[in-house]
Amino acid sequence: MPDKCILYYTCNSHRQDIELACRKQLLAAKGKCDLVSVSREPIEFGMWNVVVDRPRSPGTMHMQILEGLEHIAARYVFLCESDVLYHPSHFQFEPWEEDVFYYNTNVWRIRYDDGRAVWTDNLQQVSGLCASRELLLGFYRLRVDQIVKEGFNRHYEPGQKTGNWKTDNWQSTCPNLDIRHSGTLTRSKWSQDEFRNQKYAKGWREVDSVPCWGSLKEVLNIWRD
Repeated sequence: MPDKCILYYTCNSHRQDIELACRKQLLAAKGKCDLVSVSREPIEFGMWNVVVDRPRSPGTMHMQILEGLEHIAARYVFLCESDVLYHPSHFQFEPWEEDVFYYNTNVWRIRYDDGRAVWTDNLQQVSGLCASRELLLGFYRLRVDQIVKEGFNRHYEPGQKTGNWKTDNWQSTCPNLDIRHSGTLTRSKWSQDEFRNQKYAKGWREVDSVPCWGSLKEVLNIWRD
């Protein structure tokens, strides 16, 4: 049984230059991890592809992740989104407890139009999540059932807002780049004033260059080309 597998999921509605660039980077970064994909339309990416034919929505995203987890045999799973540039150091992580959801919080949010980058401390996102397959299965089975019965309540991440789940943060050697664009499901925030709860703006920083990647405008221009 392989130790680690990447579950890539996509809504098939992002700009093609963003999605194809992120797939290319993911292939370069994955190392020895297996790679599989779940999508709303058939794609040729990874060892296999599963299609969840439903309208784009947060609920569909949860169902896609669950469907992928049902087919995976690996012990640990990285959840990877179609508009994030992942660094190879992200996939070097190995969970040390089976009942904890681990978030890589070394991530910069990058505005696609101009390369502006913002940082906030302890940013827990599904796109940075790694955990045991069994733990993820348990969460997503419950979460999908809850969404079907009660509707989506705006919370994506396993943790205290979605139940009594244990979480921990870690940081990869080099950051991941979360590309923010007009097609994202969640709203982007580009000033501290936009946070309703200011604790989530803690550590706010703005840069145009980040370690291991360099100038973000240049990075985006390379992928556009």
